[in-house]
Amino acid sequence: MLPLIRSIYKSAVPAEFRFWLYKKRNPVHMANLRKRVNPSPKGDFSLAPYDQKKAIFVHITKTAGTSVALTLFGALPYHYRAWEYRVIFGKKDFNDYFKFAFVRNPWDRLYSAFSFLKGGGWDDIDKRWAEENLAGIDDFNDFVINWLTPERLYAHMHFWPQSDFICDSKNRVMIDYLAYFETIGDDFKRIANQINCEQSLKHTNASKRKGYKDVYSEEARQKVALLYARDINNFGYRFDGVTRQRVDGESFVSE
Repeated sequence: MLPLIRSIYKSAVPAEFRFWLYKKRNPVHMANLRKRVNPSPKGDFSLAPYDQKKAIFVHITKTAGTSVALTLFGALPYHYRAWEYRVIFGKKDFNDYFKFAFVRNPWDRLYSAFSFLKGGGWDDIDKRWAEENLAGIDDFNDFVINWLTPERLYAHMHFWPQSDFICDSKNRVMIDYLAYFETIGDDFKRIANQINCEQSLKHTNASKRKGYKDVYSEEARQKVALLYARDINNFGYRFDGVTRQRVDGESFVSE
């Protein structure tokens, strides 16, 4: 009976409201979340620098976020979505802080995510997930055409649509600045200037692999266009290029 009640609760109550209720029931834990430092073999995770800089980096997976966060904040980033940050920091601080994210060509990002997970991922959890779910799938086009479905976009965070990280359920934009992986150098400088950071971008966690344009079959290319249509429309991407967008209130508009 309890699983059924939980399922009804999740389908009837919006995720952000459920998180607000959790915060109300666990105020100490949520307050500590902004201060706590979580060490890991690859570095320390922490949100504390966000309060110090009055800036929130919404880290979308596979968009060079590790390098950006370490340079700007000196700590590894979490993968909270913008609406989760609004709960964690509260509406006032969330509205006052400078909020930004990097996005990446969806075809390129998906190939990067697949290669990353097949190569062992970030940790043992990623490695086990890949062994359990992608065993025997070594060809990328086979993965796209025969494994990836609308439901399986949510099988692992690395496949989530990027819009889910920075837009609400009605596709309203929740950040102030949209940066692009393809122009990371220029965008990083603008963000660093905004938050008074004088450091040069450190490049970490880079992978060595073929360029995505040389990998896709036409069928796989078209399927990604359907699966990630919202990202492509929101951010102005084409398979081989982009019409850059900027944030205008709660929407994206062409620059």
